[in-house]
Amino acid sequence: MAVVVGIGVRRRYAGGSATSIVPRLRHVAGLCTVISSFTFLFAVVIGLIA
Repeated sequence: MAVVVGIGVRRRYAGGSATSIVPRLRHVAGLCTVISSFTFLFAVVIGLIA
C-alpha cells in the first residue's frame, strides 16, 4: 500500500503544475479505490484469523 502511495506522490510532482484538474481528480479517485480495496481485504483477512 505504501508503494502505491509513493508512486502516486512521485507522479503528481513529476507532472508539474501545468496539468489540468480532471486527470488529477481521476488519479486521486483511482488511488482511493486501491487503498480502500486493500483496507477491505486486510479487514477480511483479520476477520478470518480472529
